[in-house]
Amino acid sequence: MSNLRGLERVIHNLNKEIKAIEGRSMKGLIRAAIIIRRDMDITPPVIPVDTSNMRGSWFTTPGYQGNGNPFLTMGFSANYSAYVHEMIGAKFQRPGAGPKFFQAAFRRNKEDILEVIREEAQIKG
Repeated sequence: MSNLRGLERVIHNLNKEIKAIEGRSMKGLIRAAIIIRRDMDITPPVIPVDTSNMRGSWFTTPGYQGNGNPFLTMGFSANYSAYVHEMIGAKFQRPGAGPKFFQAAFRRNKEDILEVIREEAQIKG
């Protein structure tokens, strides 16, 4: 299995931009996660589905840093999700399914993600 450096780089760069948004709120982060999740189901490469276990294992976990800034962890809890994500060249059953579906959703939606986080940012006064 190839490693997840491409996905890690995409998320790292996006996180840098998100952290620069002052007053970001949990609501904005949740709206961003909704964009990612919906996109992975409608825009190729979509989430591969065999038994729907991986697709159904999607999760989000909200939290707050010590300085009060919100963060949101999202992903798939099925233990084989990273493996499937990296299966370049595989033939998936679901039409439009393919590898790098999570990474592609972040790349495609970067501007929309940043916009909803900005929209929901609470202005510190």
